Amino acid sequence: MKIMTILATGIVMLSASASILAADKTAQTDTYQQAYAIHALYHPENKQPSAALVTQQYTQDYAVLFANTKKVTAEQFAQFEQARLDPVLKQRREMSLKQAHVRYGILDKSKDQKLTLKEFQASGEKTFDGFDQNQDGLINAEDAKLAGANTGTHDGFRAKLPISMPMPSNVNEFIAQYGQGKNYVTLGDYLTARDKQYFETDTNQDLIVTEQEYVDEFMQRFDRNLATGTSQMQELAGQQFKAIAKGKTTIQANDIKQYAKKVGQASAQ
Repeated sequence: MKIMTILATGIVMLSASASILAADKTAQTDTYQQAYAIHALYHPENKQPSAALVTQQYTQDYAVLFANTKKVTAEQFAQFEQARLDPVLKQRREMSLKQAHVRYGILDKSKDQKLTLKEFQASGEKTFDGFDQNQDGLINAEDAKLAGANTGTHDGFRAKLPISMPMPSNVNEFIAQYGQGKNYVTLGDYLTARDKQYFETDTNQDLIVTEQEYVDEFMQRFDRNLATGTSQMQELAGQQFKAIAKGKTTIQANDIKQYAKKVGQASAQ
């Protein structure tokens, strides 16, 4: 009986250990995928890069970090990440501003510089239809199955980053944003949310949204998300440093080189 108890306890401990190891492996994979998503932010020219190219570029990107020192602290790493992020954020803001003007022109079908609720909701109906894969009037798990895997986001990132605008890029994200706690979204649910957005954008309440009102509302949301996202990107930098350092207080060029191989492998997944 005692032997059986010991064996049972051993099996439980082995199972628990296996679960922990599996969780650790998943966490490591997520960290490498996260690193690749950040890498892709700085290399938009890479449409389908090989693992070897990603490994090479990742190593080269950090070479300047070790130009004047052999060892880099977490603080220095974070400062480096922020310094290379700033110009990218500035560029993306400029692009988003231009795109907001372009979107208004597309929404304003009558081209009279007066965006009506009808015009605004016509675009919403097209968006809903795009997610409603089987055209049954509901967006649910069945549509997610039909849509298949999605490896990108609406703004071109390989994966969701904190600086991504919170817009759904797949069925599950659409349900999470507009389902109000349900596991499906009706057209009415979605158009009601867009109603609210329209009237909040119409700042002078004249039932017409001008181009300036439309652009101002979008850029206000963009800037709020950018402020929050920038702070969260710093947190990601800290997480990446820990993954590279593996318990050390500083990192060296060889640590980056070894980590780059893992990031390259993650790019192929």
